[in-house]
Amino acid sequence: MKRERSLLQVIRERTAKIAMRRRKKNILLLAISMFLANISWGIAFPYLGVYMKTLGGSLFLVGLLSVAFNLTSSIAQCPFGYLSDKTGRRKPFIAFGIFSSGITYLFVVFATAPSILLGIRVLQGVLSSSIFPAHTAFVAELSALEKVGSSYGFFNFVENTGYMLGNFLRSGIVKTLGIKSAFVISALISIVSAGIVLLMEETPHPASRSEKPIIPQEGRESERAIFERKAFKSLLKGKLGIFYLSVLLAMIASGQVYSVLSVYFEEKFGSQWVGILFGIDSMAAALSAPVIGKAIDKKGAKTIFVLSLIGYMVVFYGYGAITSIYLMIVISVLSGIKWSAFISASSSHVALNAEDKVRAQAMGMLNTMMSAGWVIGPLIGGYLSGISFKINFLGSLIPLILAVALTSQK
Repeated sequence: MKRERSLLQVIRERTAKIAMRRRKKNILLLAISMFLANISWGIAFPYLGVYMKTLGGSLFLVGLLSVAFNLTSSIAQCPFGYLSDKTGRRKPFIAFGIFSSGITYLFVVFATAPSILLGIRVLQGVLSSSIFPAHTAFVAELSALEKVGSSYGFFNFVENTGYMLGNFLRSGIVKTLGIKSAFVISALISIVSAGIVLLMEETPHPASRSEKPIIPQEGRESERAIFERKAFKSLLKGKLGIFYLSVLLAMIASGQVYSVLSVYFEEKFGSQWVGILFGIDSMAAALSAPVIGKAIDKKGAKTIFVLSLIGYMVVFYGYGAITSIYLMIVISVLSGIKWSAFISASSSHVALNAEDKVRAQAMGMLNTMMSAGWVIGPLIGGYLSGISFKINFLGSLIPLILAVALTSQK
């Protein structure tokens, strides 16, 4: 009996070591893949608005590019999440989403009218949405919830660093090769990124027996739950419901501004500065992410969240008031810091304040509120920017002030 117990202990230890090595390998490969994917998105995404303008599209149509993507992505995430849980797989859905995103950027090169570009954006929203449920579920399964702020900080650092590099590369690519080359290069990098995902070693999870869609967001495996009407209603009640409303308002303001910001930068400072300013923004987000993650663990997610909302107000006012490119660089740094604080603090606050049995649904609701804000915001931003960019930037302060007031309630 004693020898059998010793043998079992040795087997357990070896199994644990193998599982740990596999976990570290998967974290490394996922980080590299998402780093490259964000380089791809950093090269292509900010120039979609500029490209729409070159095709003769109005600022309202520029705003619709974000609306089309976020609306279709929000709808498609649920069935893709359900399929990921039903099959017990994460890797194929992440790879498919990244690959689809790249291929649709390749289609952009052949767009000859605003309506075609808008249609491509709709297709991209549907196909690339397979990334998000599987990605967030896989990250959650590889992360420790006890240090949730630091975990979010790490992945924000990796992805924002990639996006920063993409922004800096984009300016050089567009200047030397032209805007269409940026979309082609973005597509090629996405294909490489998708291939790296396929190198991960994935042990399929037991397939879900539920016939209802599951929202696989930021919860551990045992905490994923069916999205039922009762849970949906409970999440929207009380302090957590008020917090969700604050997130929605903040993302409406965000959508107002960032859906047209590349066009604003291009008109005000020239096309060469579009990539530089967005790159500085992403660099600041990446470098500040680990520090912000630790600050959330020490000071509390809600405190950092309120500070991020104040940061939004300062940045958006600065966009409209500042005319110097050097001061705009400072605003871009602050923009990156407030975004890193916002995304990490909001995710941490919800994860820590939701009950175990509905934590996955709570994170799914957070993503829904963010996407909904980016459906409403660009519509407002496209319309107001057609009148005046400054009016749009100042108008974005209204939902942010309401968000601060709601969040500050005790």
